[in-house]
Amino acid sequence: MNSAFIEFLARNNAIRFGEFTLKSGRESPYFIDMGVLTSGAAISELGKHYAEKIHESFGNDFDLVFGPAYKAIPIAVSTAMKFRELYAVDKRWIFDRKEKKLHGADAQSIFVGSQDLDLGAKVVIVDDVITTGGTKIEAIEKLKKTLKAEVTGIVIAVDRMEIGQKKSAVEEFSELAGVQVHAIENIDNIFNYLKGNPVDGKTYVNEKTFETYQKYIKKYGAA
Repeated sequence: MNSAFIEFLARNNAIRFGEFTLKSGRESPYFIDMGVLTSGAAISELGKHYAEKIHESFGNDFDLVFGPAYKAIPIAVSTAMKFRELYAVDKRWIFDRKEKKLHGADAQSIFVGSQDLDLGAKVVIVDDVITTGGTKIEAIEKLKKTLKAEVTGIVIAVDRMEIGQKKSAVEEFSELAGVQVHAIENIDNIFNYLKGNPVDGKTYVNEKTFETYQKYIKKYGAA
């Protein structure tokens, strides 16, 4: 269990507790939002956690950190910076754009930062969570088609541990995409840790919140 990461999420409001309607239509008792991490200190610490997970999962055996537009772009930037700081290895970062530019050095590319990139690079994708995984499937297809890239794996902040069609959403995505997903933490660890451990004197998960989560995961959790 990565207690430092869990406390980081809670302290910075990157996980919130209450009532949230997800894109899937499910009524969730919590919400993961990396978009609130807009300070230099917060995005730097987030990048450290991603860099550590990437190093744990892949070592130095990759070339690029890719962040799907838009929310994952700062994750990719901070991850590359912290990877160099922690492991003294320089890795590039790139991201995609929604439309091609009409001018500029990489005007014909849908990827920013790829203009002088060798084809066949090994890529690690970073993002916050996986629900259906549709946007990541699109990203993998674009990386393979445009850059002939080898997608080494995907690192997400939190595995929601929810059911997809028949299996867990993460497992179904991995099988469909042919790419392994590595999560820094999972939601069960987060709730169990915060239930018994206030962060900076503040209780984030009380008995009622925990009971609501248990009902939710009983209904939507991947067995």
